[in-house]
Amino acid sequence: MTDVRQPRMTRQGALAGLAAAAAVVATGFALRLLAGLPTLPDAAADAFTLVVPGAIFGFLLDRLQSLGRPLLVTGSALALVAGGALAGALADARPATRRRPLVVAAALSLLTLPLAGLATASGSAIALVTVAQWSAFAILLELALGHRVETATSAMRRRVVYAAGVFGGAWLLTYLGGRFVSAANAGPSRWLVSPGTTLAGTYDAGTGLTNTKDFYVVSKNDIDDPVIAAADWRLQVQGLRPFAIGYDELRGLAAAARPRTLACISNPIGGEYISTGVFGGVPLADLLMRAGLDADTSEVRFTCADGYTESLPLAAALDPTTLVAVTLDGQPLARQHGFPARLVLAGRYGMKQPKWLTAIRPVTEPYDGYWEVRGWNKDAFVRTFSRMDRPTEGETVGAGVLVDVGGVAYAGSRGVKGVQLSFDGGASWQDARVARVLPNDAWAPFRFAWTPPAAGTYDVRVRAIDGDGAVQDPTERDSFPDGATGLHRISVVVR
Repeated sequence: MTDVRQPRMTRQGALAGLAAAAAVVATGFALRLLAGLPTLPDAAADAFTLVVPGAIFGFLLDRLQSLGRPLLVTGSALALVAGGALAGALADARPATRRRPLVVAAALSLLTLPLAGLATASGSAIALVTVAQWSAFAILLELALGHRVETATSAMRRRVVYAAGVFGGAWLLTYLGGRFVSAANAGPSRWLVSPGTTLAGTYDAGTGLTNTKDFYVVSKNDIDDPVIAAADWRLQVQGLRPFAIGYDELRGLAAAARPRTLACISNPIGGEYISTGVFGGVPLADLLMRAGLDADTSEVRFTCADGYTESLPLAAALDPTTLVAVTLDGQPLARQHGFPARLVLAGRYGMKQPKWLTAIRPVTEPYDGYWEVRGWNKDAFVRTFSRMDRPTEGETVGAGVLVDVGGVAYAGSRGVKGVQLSFDGGASWQDARVARVLPNDAWAPFRFAWTPPAAGTYDVRVRAIDGDGAVQDPTERDSFPDGATGLHRISVVVR
């Protein structure tokens, strides 16, 4: 007799697969929180950034900003759960055999193992996680589907799997929702406290330094940054005389401290992903000289605890101002800023200044890091940038009343020669007063005392002039692949 599976049973299989997949994916995220294990959704998100055209990814990143990674991971998690439902329906439509769990686990593992090669986590680690999770899924699915003859035991097993799926799904939604909330709240505010006569709020008027708590944070990891114990950490420095250095020893060598402006390459026009602080650490050149360099060394490669990689030309690595930093504003680096150690240098975007360093390796061939293989500019030199922090967009001020216009300008190692403001949409420009409170290769705060002559809506724009005399590029471009260009502009209502 031909055994025909009824549609009802296929729907039951889909429900069982949905529950089993939700439980397994939720368990994966829990293990990430508890033990730092990689997850399939994170691997899928990394794979997406590799396969999608760079221009499309850059377009999405410019508009989603800190919400981009949570959206990718959430979409990947939901896709895996949906895939589990499909696998359950297909499995339930086939005759039950002892080999069915093995076939399901093997098929799903083979379909998703390519993600291991694209993930930034260890390929072997994510491969093991993939096989283990799909094996657990297959076992749960088999418990739920059981055999063709319905018994009290099979019904109980199915209820257990469904309960695990409901619990896992609820926890998964809570966890992923928390990632969205954290991402939305993680970015610093780019607005100052209020229109007044001093530069206050996100950076100090006297020093030009960002308040440490407001220092911007950008990470490919969303909120799941590495948690590293100082006592267990070692920085491996390769070379002719390779060595490993622990946190206490590195901290003891940290005699250099320099103000540094860090800016994200995905920072939009007038964006908030730029900050300035005093980083303390050890010149990278000192560590490289201690290890010894091959005569053919052309670049230095950096590896990080989260799988991130980056490289610098040898000349930039040997610049005495390039630091392996261990402090920010006199305090040990916070977790989100790269504890125990990160790279800090002048004139290049933050992608070239990796956090959570674990290894430094001189290489003789060009090396493309995490963002370069995704199409971003390898040199990542900072483009000239300026931003008004006061007044704010749409703010109302009084005609004939003094308005204190303030903000910051930055041009990397070229320095800022001047800042100009326009109150008529760019038809004419006036020089602002630039505060020289920081080194030339850091940002420069500026101010301008403006008295609006009459009521109306004013198109206010700002532009910087770099140390070479070049005026900031007014052409509006998205950040991919070299960093955004264009002038920050706001509308101010005068009454």
